[in-house]
Amino acid sequence: MIQNRIYRLVVWLLLLTTIFSGCAASNLDMAKQQYELAMQAEYPLPYYKAALEELDTVLARDPSNYQAYAMRGLIYRYLEDYDQATKNLEIAKQGSFGAREQWVPTVVNLTYGEIFHARASDAIRAGEWAQAKSYQDTAIEFFNNVITTSFQNIDIASTGDELGATMRNLYVSAQARWAAAKFQMAVIAGKLESKQRQEETLREVSTRLTPVLESFPDATPLRYYLAEGYRKQALTVRQTDPAESERLQELAMSQLRACAELGLPRDLRSPAAQLFNVLSKGAEPETEQKILGAAETPSETTE
Repeated sequence: MIQNRIYRLVVWLLLLTTIFSGCAASNLDMAKQQYELAMQAEYPLPYYKAALEELDTVLARDPSNYQAYAMRGLIYRYLEDYDQATKNLEIAKQGSFGAREQWVPTVVNLTYGEIFHARASDAIRAGEWAQAKSYQDTAIEFFNNVITTSFQNIDIASTGDELGATMRNLYVSAQARWAAAKFQMAVIAGKLESKQRQEETLREVSTRLTPVLESFPDATPLRYYLAEGYRKQALTVRQTDPAESERLQELAMSQLRACAELGLPRDLRSPAAQLFNVLSKGAEPETEQKILGAAETPSETTE
C-alpha cells in the first residue's frame, strides 16, 4: 500500500541516521545497507533476506542486542509475517534504553501500529467489520502513543541534533499513519454506525492535521493526507451542500499545489497527481507534471 511505502521510507531515514549509532559490529552495518537497498528497490525481497541473515549473525554473537530485534521486527512486518514481527518486537521491548535511545521503543510502537493497521485492512477485505474496528482502534492507540512520546522529545535536543531530528520524523510519520487509520475508521463507521459518524471521523483528520502543518509546513505527506481528507469530506456532502463540497475541493487543491512546490516522496507523487487531475478536471497539467517530477525530499535522501 502507498501508506506502507511512505512509512518504510521514513523508517529508512531513521535507520540511516540513528539506529546503528554506537554499534560497531560490521554485520549491523551490513544489515543497514541491505535495508537501505530494500527501501529503494522495486523488488526488495532479496535485500530483506540479506538483512535478516546479517541480523541472525549479530544475534548469534550477542543475543541481547535489542536494536537488532527491533530491526528484525520491522523487516518481518514488511514481509507481512506478523507473528515473527510481533515475536521480535516483544523481545526488543525487553531492552533498557537510555535517554538518547528513547527512539527505539518509539519505533517499536510505531511498528506495532502498522501491524494492527494491516490486520484491520485484511479484516475489511474479509468483511469482518467488527474485527476491523477492534484492530484499527488498537493501531490508533499505538500511533497516538508515538505522537505523544515523540512530541515530548522534539525540543529536548538542539536544532540539528540527531535525537531531535529522529523524534521529529517519528512525530510526522505517526501523524500520517494516524490519518490513514482514521480514513479506514471512517469507512468502518459508515458500515457499522452512520453516515454522520463517518463524516465526523473524516473531519477529525483535517482538524488535527491543520495545526500540525502550521508547525511542520514542509511535511508534504501530511499535506497529501489533508488533501485526501478534504476530498473525502467533499464527496460526503456533494449532494446536500454543493457549495461546501466545492470549497473543500479547493482546499484539497491548495494543499496539492503546495506539494508540487515542496516535493513529495516518490510513492506519493502518482496518487497525488491523479487526485489533483480529478479535482482540477485536468485543467492544470503543468501542476500535475510538477507533482510527478518534484525533486526528492529529505525523506528520500541522505547527507
